[in-house]
Amino acid sequence: MLGQTFYHQTIRKYVALFGTLFNDINIEKKDAGGNVLSRQKVPIAYGPKQKFLTRINQDASLDRQVAIQLPRMGFEMTGMAYDPVRKLNTIGTLTHKETINGNRNVKKMFNPSPYIFDFSLYAFVENAEDGTQILEQILPFFTPEFNVTVNIITDMGLSIDIPIVIQSATSEDSYEGEFSARRTIIWTISFMMKGFIYPDIKTGQSIIKKIEVAFKEIAFSSLPEAGFLVNVSNDAWFGDTIGPHQHFVHSVFRSIESGKYLIRSANNGISAIINPVGFIEKKIGFGQTESPLGDNSPPLTSIELSSTMQSGFFLNTTSKFTLKIDF
Repeated sequence: MLGQTFYHQTIRKYVALFGTLFNDINIEKKDAGGNVLSRQKVPIAYGPKQKFLTRINQDASLDRQVAIQLPRMGFEMTGMAYDPVRKLNTIGTLTHKETINGNRNVKKMFNPSPYIFDFSLYAFVENAEDGTQILEQILPFFTPEFNVTVNIITDMGLSIDIPIVIQSATSEDSYEGEFSARRTIIWTISFMMKGFIYPDIKTGQSIIKKIEVAFKEIAFSSLPEAGFLVNVSNDAWFGDTIGPHQHFVHSVFRSIESGKYLIRSANNGISAIINPVGFIEKKIGFGQTESPLGDNSPPLTSIELSSTMQSGFFLNTTSKFTLKIDF
């Protein structure tokens, strides 16, 4: 598991996404009559607050012909933390199907891990008016969150909505120098971004995997590529004992744990169609041989399965499968 090389540039995309939100902030200079004298775009760059303060302090003298221009903005990602509130089914999968040169290709990955990314946005201004102009172009859009759609995993064709939540805005005025010294007011706005970190992608052409339902470790090794599960079992050697019934219960648990349909066929009965939440949709009991659709039904050639899993333990998804059996 660990040690496999892959890189989706997910965190890099989150950082770029955050900075892009604030790359069109402007301030206007007006005369006493309210007429606009000039309009200036506020530049923004990635970096810690201390980096910008060092530049400003180096160019602090008003007598110098070249000085760092204010206002300007900076931002940085200050940390990240796992978000257990948004935890997904750890063995659920995301699927992307495509056809290349007539060959059907299936890409799958396990569900991502939810993380909260903390960001700080800094606004460095010379006076209070410039600071309030910047704030009023940002704050109204966060109530308290602002959703942005991003193409997060290109190879999977996966786009998601990312909520960015504002937390606080504080100001710092460290002016203590002489009247001729340059004044700098610093506004710090804190945000958190609710994103995900994605695992590696599995590629294959098969959507059906056989599993050993009695041993979970063996069964789960095939799950990333599985569209649904098929269990064909010789239970006749158990005889009229608890064995066939126990084996059938294993199938129910595998279906629930994987969040996938399981089609089970046993030669002495207890064959069934089990949906992803463990409910038995069709069943043939022990020692029975009739069709699950009834004695007068035509030969079974196809079964169409559909299920909607509710929120909570499973995701809000609708999965539809078609299984064709040729005789």
